[in-house]
Amino acid sequence: MYQGKHVRHRRARSAITRLFLFVLCLFLLWPFAEPYTLEVDQQTISSDGLPADVGQLRIVYASDFHLRGFPFLTKGRLDSIVSRINALNADLVLLGGDYAERPEDTIAFFRSLGNIHASYGVYAILGEHDRTLSDDEESLRSLRVMLRSKGINLLLNSVETIRIGNASIYLAGLDDVNSGWPDLKRVAAGVRQEDYVIFLCHSPEIIPSAQTAVDQNGRRGWFDLGLFGHTHGGQLTLFGPLLHLADGIDAHYLSGWLVENRTPMLISRGIGASVVPMRWMRSPQIHLITVRSTRTN
Repeated sequence: MYQGKHVRHRRARSAITRLFLFVLCLFLLWPFAEPYTLEVDQQTISSDGLPADVGQLRIVYASDFHLRGFPFLTKGRLDSIVSRINALNADLVLLGGDYAERPEDTIAFFRSLGNIHASYGVYAILGEHDRTLSDDEESLRSLRVMLRSKGINLLLNSVETIRIGNASIYLAGLDDVNSGWPDLKRVAAGVRQEDYVIFLCHSPEIIPSAQTAVDQNGRRGWFDLGLFGHTHGGQLTLFGPLLHLADGIDAHYLSGWLVENRTPMLISRGIGASVVPMRWMRSPQIHLITVRSTRTN
């Protein structure tokens, strides 16, 4: 049956209206749904610094959990994330800080954390939400006890040696630059030029200073891989970050992989949300990093 132009136009306008309303609902609702997604970012890096005896190293890195309960990260989702981490069969699991919203809740986070498995251990640094400038030794001691009970090693202005076969690699962890007492000079001086070093600090704000620090041989370029978090990638972005999680940090340190002075570095978007239980175009992520040695015996 023939339909007049006005009928066809009315139907077209109706279809466009429905499409517009659908897109509008998606735009309004997706920021509340995106925090419940989780991306596993997988990257492979070739390194002439990794000892040939190690060959290949599988690292899982996870940061910025911000456990708070619904509508933020819940215990149930945390259990699911731990299962995802364990399924990646890592040689090392590295945790990048900001486990809860207050220092007193960080201990509760680790108390509720399921067992994480890794061939050569699980290591953690602290973020600004895990530390306060007034932290006393007793609270830090309680945190260390809780971490040890979970088989997790705390890196706090310290360097840990990990023996793998006949070779060693080194983890260098710095205290938080905003709420802690970082000692970059001490950490950098704890390694040698020939060591393979993974450097962890919660905030990428430290990167420019870390690149000018020197090892015990007096040389810059003392770490081979840098891992950072804190920014959430902006968490909410439209034409730029809507939250001020990265104030004082250069824009190219907001998120993702970069290489400076031939050193690969990662700024993770993290897992949880802060301030508001929303993300927009910055989905949560954990990382599986495979480092392969280019050396030969």
